[in-house]
Amino acid sequence: MAQRSVRVVLSAVVSGLVDGFKKAESAASSLESKIGRNSAAVDKLGTGALAAGAVLAAGIGVAIKAYGDFDKAMSAVRATGEDARANYAALGDAAMEAGARTKFSATEAAGGIEALLKAGVSAKDVLGGGLAGALDLAAAGQMDVADASETAATAMVQFKLEGKDVGKVADLLAAGAGKAQGEVSDMAAALKQGGLVAGQFGLSVEETTAGLAAFASAGLIGSDAGTSLKSMLLALASPSKESAKLMADLGINAYD
Repeated sequence: MAQRSVRVVLSAVVSGLVDGFKKAESAASSLESKIGRNSAAVDKLGTGALAAGAVLAAGIGVAIKAYGDFDKAMSAVRATGEDARANYAALGDAAMEAGARTKFSATEAAGGIEALLKAGVSAKDVLGGGLAGALDLAAAGQMDVADASETAATAMVQFKLEGKDVGKVADLLAAGAGKAQGEVSDMAAALKQGGLVAGQFGLSVEETTAGLAAFASAGLIGSDAGTSLKSMLLALASPSKESAKLMADLGINAYD
């Protein structure tokens, strides 16, 4: 009886030890799995942090380059003369505001300001609508900002316009291009070639762009149209003897 009790007790103890070992093994396996998962998570976190750091560094690098480009462009603005230096802060603010408001960058706007100033447009007129009109022209004609600014500046000088009138020039060129052959850039090239003589003859910018649009409708576009308009006006001012007689017969006189 006693021997049987010892066997039962011993069997129970052994069974308990075996269960204990199994539980210990299971716990160890679970711990190993958790450690592995945590390690993977830490590795992933570290990789993500490195990637985020790289993106942040790249963003800082882009920002530094953008600032450098803008500073360089504004230095070119300052170099245009005393008028620019006296209004440097306001011109810089205008370029930054244009960069935030339009599809063009502040650096591109600064380049437009430089082009306007170099063409003889005052800082007052640049701030008074010249820059905004030039950017509108660039957007309407899919033109480079510097080219659009040069066109706007040329029109301002040719027709004695103010900064607030440049938006009208952009509208006229866009309207002319929309009703005839060619693009806005072609109308701009024509205006640059023929606008000076047209302005000296007393024609308005509206009359001049209307004439250029009529030329474009007949297939004469771009600088060729502007040159033809200029030649026509000069011929009227100083006609040959035969042309003068013909004009007189028709009752036409270039001067009253």
